[in-house]
Amino acid sequence: MTIWLPNLKDAGGPVYRQIAQAIRTAVNDGTLKPGDRLPTHRDLAYHLGVTVGTITRSYREAERLGLVAGEVGRGTYILDNIQSELDMAATAPIPMAFTNNLAQMSLKPALQSDAAPGLDGEDSSPINFRMNCPLPPQEGHIRQTLMEIASTLSIDDMVSYKSEYGVAHQREALANAAGRLGLDDNPERVLPTAGVQHGMTVSLLATVRPGDLVLCEELTYPNLRSLANLLQFRLRGVAMDDEGIIPDALENICRTQSPRAIYLMPTLHNPLCSTMSQQRRIEIAEILRKYDLTLIEDGIYHFLNPEAPPPLSCFAPERSIYLDGVSKSIGGGLRVGYIHAPGEMIGKLASAIRSTCWMVSTINLELVTRMINDGSLAQYEAWHREEASQRLGIILGTLKGYNIRFHATNYHVWLELPDHIDTGELVMNAANSGVLLTAAQQFSVGHVPRGLRLCFGAERSADRLRRGVQVVDRLLKSSDFGNAVVM
Repeated sequence: MTIWLPNLKDAGGPVYRQIAQAIRTAVNDGTLKPGDRLPTHRDLAYHLGVTVGTITRSYREAERLGLVAGEVGRGTYILDNIQSELDMAATAPIPMAFTNNLAQMSLKPALQSDAAPGLDGEDSSPINFRMNCPLPPQEGHIRQTLMEIASTLSIDDMVSYKSEYGVAHQREALANAAGRLGLDDNPERVLPTAGVQHGMTVSLLATVRPGDLVLCEELTYPNLRSLANLLQFRLRGVAMDDEGIIPDALENICRTQSPRAIYLMPTLHNPLCSTMSQQRRIEIAEILRKYDLTLIEDGIYHFLNPEAPPPLSCFAPERSIYLDGVSKSIGGGLRVGYIHAPGEMIGKLASAIRSTCWMVSTINLELVTRMINDGSLAQYEAWHREEASQRLGIILGTLKGYNIRFHATNYHVWLELPDHIDTGELVMNAANSGVLLTAAQQFSVGHVPRGLRLCFGAERSADRLRRGVQVVDRLLKSSDFGNAVVM
């Protein structure tokens, strides 16, 4: 049994939730490690001066959050693998009826004015506010391009093994895309990846070793936490303000803890929607150089904010790995992205690509290459900005009187919650009402704010989008969540 007692001093809220939060804090800071056994219900109740029932309820809450598991006759243990979707509150099961299969959805541009009916009439699947997966606006163009590829490339070119470095003309197209952002357009600095997620994995494999410290924003892309567990590096969040990470906070950590790398989303941060100013990017770049810190920059949302400063990587190119892809502009199923990195890092990154997927699909990469070269990718990106603006109008027109962080052409918002609202219960009750949300816990590395991310890129129907936001609004206005279902 682990000798551990929660510190409930100055904690607020019900005692059982205080204890569950203390378990979370201890897991995050390493006090409690995978496999550690918690005190028995009776022992902890005695030391805290509470009932055994309170401890039982707190352990159940910790289990609901994905932190622990109880075994009859053996006790309660810290879980070995805290998944990317850490909290059950943030990961209510998605019924099998729900799908994002493009083949089952209309590809006509812009929101539909009413719900797309299913076989039985009205679409009864959950309203998905968890994912940003807007559909491409021009089915015909994609189809025609694929047909051209099939007619112009040999079977050998389409299906044979290729180098992990990619084909020359494809690397040139990706380098051109990087160049339009302000990065060096030398193809020798670019490698194709199977999406940005794969680019993250490859970058970390090439730069980080087990036990190394990796930094990120306090709220970050959830799968970074999964990669930390998989690759066994330590992860620490850096304090943020309205622009992103705070330079002084970053330098304080660098001065005392010698981190190896830092993962950042300076443009349209997920989930906070913030964009870092150019001056802040220059300050961060100076810290990277001073402390020999490698930057892994995620630029997947950059195209939704063309007025943003150049990528942070432009201000410290010798220390930066830039990641981008087409999951948000063409379609996530393509799994095409790229890495832009210093020349001396390319060989190690290429080796990691070969070790993880050998190569990127030639057909998929050729489709993206042709869409870059003929200008259609840029057209898709412009369409998405207009589409996001229309959808945002529905969100803001319904959710009035709340603190909402947003960008005018982005597909998600950040909703700050009042103190009296329990985020987990809100998300669970929304799921019971047929609306899927994501709570702050899923993104947190350290401090957990009161809020949730609301994505609005997945739904095709303006009516379903509006009905989903109305459910959220009604739940927010309800003083007693209980297990009520709001329709």
